[in-house]
Amino acid sequence: MKGTLKTIIAFALLGGTVAAGLVLSALDKSPDVYPGEDTKIRLYGEAHGSSSYYGIELSLWEERYCAGCRSLFLELPYYTAEFLNLWMQEDSDGIIDRIFTDIRGTQSGNGHYYEFFHKIKERCPETVFYGTDVGHQNDSTGARYLDYLSANGMRDSERWQLAQECIRQGKEFYASDQSQSGMSPVRESYMVSNFIGARSRCGDDDIMGIYGSYHTSLDKPDLMAGRLRAHYGDVISSVRLSSLAYGADKPGPYRPGFCVTGLVFLLMLLVPNIYWGTKAKPEGYEEAAKNENKILLLLERAGESLVSCSMLVFPALNPYLRILPEGLFFDWRILLCAAALVLMMLYECYWLRYFRSERTLKDQYRSFAGFPLAGATLPVIAAFLLGLYAMNLIVTCSAVILGIGHIGIHLMHSREAER
Repeated sequence: MKGTLKTIIAFALLGGTVAAGLVLSALDKSPDVYPGEDTKIRLYGEAHGSSSYYGIELSLWEERYCAGCRSLFLELPYYTAEFLNLWMQEDSDGIIDRIFTDIRGTQSGNGHYYEFFHKIKERCPETVFYGTDVGHQNDSTGARYLDYLSANGMRDSERWQLAQECIRQGKEFYASDQSQSGMSPVRESYMVSNFIGARSRCGDDDIMGIYGSYHTSLDKPDLMAGRLRAHYGDVISSVRLSSLAYGADKPGPYRPGFCVTGLVFLLMLLVPNIYWGTKAKPEGYEEAAKNENKILLLLERAGESLVSCSMLVFPALNPYLRILPEGLFFDWRILLCAAALVLMMLYECYWLRYFRSERTLKDQYRSFAGFPLAGATLPVIAAFLLGLYAMNLIVTCSAVILGIGHIGIHLMHSREAER
């Protein structure tokens, strides 16, 4: 009765872990809305100043640029974007150098962002920047832009009015943002109205926008992207760059390569078995082996070969995690990978107990930690869970074949030991 209770508890814990991993993975719905054929406005959410995202942003913009898109919306004040447009037409870096002097000390005031603009100028020279944020750096960049307009006789132009309005918005925002968080209803409202105004000025062209991911969630109706979706409808998409970065180098379930996890798994499997085969076989094992079912033996051998090969050639079995600016990213199915590791550790403990025992047939086929026939069930279940984690049918089916043969033979030997 005590052994039965241990088995129930062991499989309940295992089943609960597997169920939790699968359910949490299914419930972990991404707020991302990927662009489709009818998408006219593509928003991407970044973590400001993150060097890991600038390369992705550049690739995305080059793709849109090649498709004929020229309007790139940025979380910058109107006048900063206008200065960048002037810089795009010049051979010197005087304008952009002064911009980055003004934003020194902010998250975006870094060399990676500086290089990002230079690559756009080199590879996408017809890019037109649109700044739709409130007036940051209004007493430096903003004031300098007004001086530029005044010196060029444009005090009565639309540019002058837009720059003045952007400066006013910035002053109002900073007066209302008592927490210094950079997030307030005032700012969101102005970012929406500025976006809509800029969109009308660039016509019906497809546009791409890069903003902090806080502003780009379409499922939050009080923030910029949610309000824009209410205004424009389903022609707008929004994707967090963290989602793209997380899966950037994630191997597909059947992509071939070398699997470190599989190698570790096989070493944990083979090392104790080699020692058992050379120095620790129980008395009577050879006699019992003569009566093994030939079909089960064939399945066992086939399963061993299939599991060994598939474990080594599919890198998708490796636990996949990435540390990004927003935090640690992973799929909840990784609980299945963790459970497989725990089972293999129990498998090693099972062998340690056997090697320290009297090494009889009964010792070899005892349960361990609640798992019956632990020498067979633990590695088979672990292999099955790794295949399930990687969503690789080859590994899971190989584990099933191995399980039928290996567990079947162990069950026969166990009954022989009891007799």
